[in-house]
Order: sequence, then structure tokens, then C-alpha cells
Amino acid sequence: MKQISSFLTGHMRLACILLSVLLLLSIVLCVAIGPVFIRFSDVWRVLLSHLIPSVDVGGIPDNTQNIIWHLRTPRVLLGVMVGMALSLSGVGMQAFTKNPLADPYVLGISSGASFGAVMAMAYGMFSFLGAYRVHICAFIGAIGAITLVYTLSKNGREITPIKLILIGVAVSAMFGAFTNFTVYNAPDDAKVREATFWMLGGVAGVKWEVLLPMIIVLIPGILGMYCLSTPLNAIMMGDDTAITLGINVNVVRKVLIVLTALLTGVCVSVSGCIGFVGLVIPHIVRSVVGSDHRRVIPLAALMGGIFLVWVDVAARMLDIPKEIPVGILTSMLGAPFFLWMIKARHYAFGEKS
Repeated sequence: MKQISSFLTGHMRLACILLSVLLLLSIVLCVAIGPVFIRFSDVWRVLLSHLIPSVDVGGIPDNTQNIIWHLRTPRVLLGVMVGMALSLSGVGMQAFTKNPLADPYVLGISSGASFGAVMAMAYGMFSFLGAYRVHICAFIGAIGAITLVYTLSKNGREITPIKLILIGVAVSAMFGAFTNFTVYNAPDDAKVREATFWMLGGVAGVKWEVLLPMIIVLIPGILGMYCLSTPLNAIMMGDDTAITLGINVNVVRKVLIVLTALLTGVCVSVSGCIGFVGLVIPHIVRSVVGSDHRRVIPLAALMGGIFLVWVDVAARMLDIPKEIPVGILTSMLGAPFFLWMIKARHYAFGEKS
């Protein structure tokens, strides 16, 4: 393990290239694997034909092309983007709070999004938005929750991490109670089942149009987080040290809150609440390459994408013809692994194993 850690630490560009290649191969493999198995060569040809019109897809049945392009490709790409966004949010929240147990949902974002989504499902709010009403209501709920937490946490121009967490826990509990009350009083059982399945998290049934808001938020989010890597390294050494180095701690924290809130909010709005990705992936990366955010941020994004896309494959293959909600599997896998990492490897926040 120490040899791998030393290699990755000393060859960051090569590590990023290798993980990028692994991510690309994972995308193709995960499109091919499913209840109906499709040859890898057919997947390549169909995907390339939409990028390069001259690529011949003759001999591939139309229904196979539809499965590849309209069903599985957007689903796999959404899994990649959600995994990346949740991992980055986890890195940001753990650095912001200097708390290894912080995850993207610590500020009540998931509870706010769940409340918005359940209101849309149970009572048809914003029904004029059609099929996207649940996503939009969930995003409004997520942004509403983080805005409430941020407003109540402000002390003049300053925001203290401990106050932010405490208010986040309270706001999360409040929206959780609202959500449970709404589900309890839902007008029929079908809506209760729909709301429950959404809250468990998943990327099934996604369409290409849903990927657009993820792309709009994810790309600036990755760039913004990487630009904050040096200030975050300074803040991890203590506020006084960061101020001495010329870092405006308050501005960095406000930008970090906005980035993590947008990344998490858009994730929850399109995929429900998928737990443990934002908690476990940053810890795994830190245990290998240390706490330098110039290394942690790109590697966590790539590993998060790879992890979630394979968990989604397991979700659709383990209980055919039904599907297991992805959020259940991430918790089943993430919780034991997290416990093993802490107990067996004596891992501590920001330290290599």
C-alpha cells in the first residue's frame, strides 16, 4: 500500500490519466452490462456513430441501438456525474468543517430536497412543469434548506463551522419531519411508494435532457473546487495560519458553501439521496495520497464517478428483473468499508494509512 501511495503521490498526472482511462472503459462496460447483454463492440460503434456520423452501425438491430443510446448511456453518464459531484461535495464539506464525518448532506440539503420532491409527488405541486416537476421542486427544496442554514449561521460577516453544522442538523431534522408528515398524509399508497423509492436514490429512467443541469453545474464545480485547493490546504492548518498566508478565510468559506450546495442540490434533484459516496470516497483518496487538496480533488472526482457507475450496475443486476435503489447499495457497501478503514487501518482525518 505504501508503494502505491508513493507512486500516486509522485506521479499525479499519470494517476489522473490512468483513472480517466479506467473511467472511460467503465462507461463502455457498464452500458454493455445489463439484463440484456450487449457486445462491447456494438456499444463502441453506436456511441461513436453519434459523435462521428460516418461510423457504420449496420447489422445492429434498432432496439439494441435504442437501449444503448436512449436507456443506458444517459443513465451511466448520470451515475458518473453524480458520483463526481457527491465526492467533491464531501471533500469540500470535510475541509470546511475540519470534520471527517461531514458529508454533502450535513447541512440539510438532502432533507430540503426530499421535502420538495415529496410535495411534488404527493400533491402535484408545479404540475405545469410536466415530467421535470419533481426535479425542480427537489432543487428548490435543497437551495431553500441551504439558504436557511446559511442565513441563520451568519454572525455578522463571519460563518463558524460548528454553528453551521449545528444549524444544519436542526434544519435537516425539521425538513425530515415535514417530509415524513407529508408522506404519512399522502392521498394514496401509490404516491407513498413513489416518494419512498425516490428518497432511496437511483439513476434509472433518466433522459438526456436531465444531464444538462448536471453538466452546467459540475464543470464549473470541478474547476472552482480545484482553484480552492491551495486555500483549503492553508485553512486545514488553522485559520490563523491561513490569514497569515494571505487567505481570506471568510470569502473562501462562502464560495465553498455555494459550490457544495449547488453540486449537492442538483445531484439530489435528479437522483434522490445517495448516501456514503461523499463520505467514503474522500477518505479513501486521503488515505492514499494524503490531505493535499491539489491531489485529493481530481482523484476523488474520478474515483467517485467510477465507484457509483459500478454500484449502479450491481443495482440492476443483483435482483433481476427488479432493481435495487442505488442509495441502499452505497450504504451497504460504504458503511462496512468505512468501519474497516477506521478500525483495521487506524485511519485518521487527513493522514495516509
